Amino acid sequence: MKSLIRLNAVLFILISVTAFTAHVKAAKITKSAENIRAGKKIKFDAEPGIAGGSVTWTVDKTKYASINSKGKLTAKRAGKVKVTASDSLGSDAVTVNITPKKIIAIDAGHQKKGDGSTEPIGPGASTKKPKVAGGTSGVYTKVPEYKVTLAVAKKLKKQLVSRGYKVVMIRTKDDVNISNKERAQKANKTSDICIRLHADGSSDSSVSGASALYPSSSNRYVGKLSKSSKALSESVLSAMCSKSGARNRGLSQRDDLTGTNWSAIPVTLIEMGFMTNKSEDIRLQDENYQKKLAMGMAEGVDKYFGFK
Repeated sequence: MKSLIRLNAVLFILISVTAFTAHVKAAKITKSAENIRAGKKIKFDAEPGIAGGSVTWTVDKTKYASINSKGKLTAKRAGKVKVTASDSLGSDAVTVNITPKKIIAIDAGHQKKGDGSTEPIGPGASTKKPKVAGGTSGVYTKVPEYKVTLAVAKKLKKQLVSRGYKVVMIRTKDDVNISNKERAQKANKTSDICIRLHADGSSDSSVSGASALYPSSSNRYVGKLSKSSKALSESVLSAMCSKSGARNRGLSQRDDLTGTNWSAIPVTLIEMGFMTNKSEDIRLQDENYQKKLAMGMAEGVDKYFGFK
């Protein structure tokens, strides 16, 4: 008899637990978003499975986003993240697409071999120039310009991606043959702005410093881009020089640059320093100095778009 009573008691407990758990659910996300732009914040909400219970928030990729204990998500860089709300009974998750702040084209100037065949310097132009000039080289290090520009371009990409931008690299290696016109056209199709990276040269080895080139308002091909390109040039050059300590030589208007004249988006050509100046040539090969140049330019892009 006692055994039967104990068995009935156990069965009652099992039935009661089953009935209880059948009506209890894990945490449920009640407010979310499918898309959010990098740099933005958004509040997520969830109901715990048990009234009065607590919810823990997590994201699967902390480089892309972070979320605090109250469910406020901060989007950092473009990509997809899984946001999870958990409690003692289980979890619920949603996938969020983080869109880039903007898309930036980086054109690392020159290439391993120049191309002397010609192309029009602008749409409909009768004047032609070589498709890609050979570039300069370090007077002391003997390192060619095309290597310096690509090294800095890669560091700039890393900086921009970490700030929430998408980056289009016009070239990712030295052994290519992409004309200045083609570079501009690729940037036009994919990006919001274009940063062209170069290093300078002079017959006077004492000349040093960085500068930025942009089209004038009277440029027959891209005069309408003069104002925005000047603003971009000022922001990027100023921040780069401030971060790296490079001497700021200021802005110059240039209307004879094929890569600029074929642009359909704001564009700047940054001359990062003189490879014909021994001390500047050496600095331009230094990894830490290159990082400072890249960090400064990235800060300038943020400033241009009003993100900082």
